[in-house]
Amino acid sequence: GAGSGGEAGQEAGAAGAGGTAGSDASAGGSDAGLQDVSQEPDAVDPPADAPPGCQPVNAAAPADPWKTRLPSKGFGGITPPSSGAHSDVFLSSPAPSQDLLRIGARLDWGGSIVFFGLSANPTSNVIDANDTGRELQIALYDPTRIMQNCAWNASCQTTPSTCASSITYLGWNPVQGGDECGHGSTAEWQQVGDSLRIITHPLQWNPDWDKQDCTQSPCGASGVPVAVTYVTDLTFVSTHVVEVAMELQSQEGFSHPVTGQEFPTLYVEHGQSGPDLSALFDSAGTQVALTTPANDGFFVGNFDSPGPWVTWQKPAKDYGVGLAMDQGIRKWQGWRGDGNAAPYFHNVRARIEFGLPSNKVVRGVSYLALGSFATVKGELEGALSKRPPFGVLDSPAAGGAVSVTKGSAVPISGWVLDTGKVEKVALRVDGQLVSELPVNGARPDVCEVYPAYAGCPNVGYAGALQTAGWDDCPHLVRV
Repeated sequence: GAGSGGEAGQEAGAAGAGGTAGSDASAGGSDAGLQDVSQEPDAVDPPADAPPGCQPVNAAAPADPWKTRLPSKGFGGITPPSSGAHSDVFLSSPAPSQDLLRIGARLDWGGSIVFFGLSANPTSNVIDANDTGRELQIALYDPTRIMQNCAWNASCQTTPSTCASSITYLGWNPVQGGDECGHGSTAEWQQVGDSLRIITHPLQWNPDWDKQDCTQSPCGASGVPVAVTYVTDLTFVSTHVVEVAMELQSQEGFSHPVTGQEFPTLYVEHGQSGPDLSALFDSAGTQVALTTPANDGFFVGNFDSPGPWVTWQKPAKDYGVGLAMDQGIRKWQGWRGDGNAAPYFHNVRARIEFGLPSNKVVRGVSYLALGSFATVKGELEGALSKRPPFGVLDSPAAGGAVSVTKGSAVPISGWVLDTGKVEKVALRVDGQLVSELPVNGARPDVCEVYPAYAGCPNVGYAGALQTAGWDDCPHLVRV
């Protein structure tokens, strides 16, 4: 995490004089091409003509960088969905505060988050669970297909839509919760370790999104599915904080260019069935005004937060919910309705931009925290500071062995990400620091999978390991 001094590493074995060497990288296998990182590490034995006293080297198996996250607080239990108006599944906070808090997902609304609050008090819920368009959820956009009547041929950037500027006429827009007709996206749930996993098959918000005119058809019996899958893992990383790890999987035959996305957007309770969280604060405790008129009668405001988190609270700052971005994003956008020209509600999202390439994945992490401003601040900043860096040793391949000629230079390269910009990585041989490599190489392939992380796209490192003076034993190289 930024400022944490934490460390994660990747290793490789190497040996001089034509011997072999192991490499180890506990921070992950390359997601630039989503390589398989399930292989076993190689054991490197001393060569037959090695001098006495050489020991074998075992390089640790490379870890999947997507799994290099905060450790869970534990498993508090899952309450499976029961029959009723909706199909909601809940993950409870673990011991020692067993089931003090719960987070809940509505499966018939695409697994969007509909509850975060005290398990014993339904009116403590901080999430606006009003309809398929609110909650805490993911929604994606495409600037070339942003509105109806130009989305069908991806011409919206060159030939703007003639339809009204309204969410009614949105173009390509897979929404986790469902569509404007009230059809819910479908979702399934699983327990994965200590996490509640939600797998969502989203619907287009506007069922007429690809019409060549501005026709609005009557709502049908079902929505329009999209060949995209959202996978969300919910994990308690402290009693008050839930990690929300999101993976977008494209099965489409066309790509979507970079634009602003909702990844995720947090809609907060507004006094309908819980507290009225009417005050938006940045991480310094300064209240944010949302005063710019926007579409459909709403008001919007773009603002910066000193830290990568914000919180909606009751005006006294004594209860609310915070949203933090693992990427270190400090640019935000809030929306509100005044109850007159537009429905009374509040939401906030990070101003994150990325595209979704055809048949690829995009990944990101955010955090929810419950409590007063002081509690949210302490919990979110504590979680971000403990978040380990993650990355890959590409060359030599992590977890493997490589033969080197004594005195030669071994190329070293890979990438690393964190909640703050990583300036350098340490290169060690058999535990001893031999050099530090700057992190400044362009790796757009990495930032396509992990967009908006601090330092993107210059998150690669590269250098050379000098082997002059090595003996003929195997050696462990670690970044």
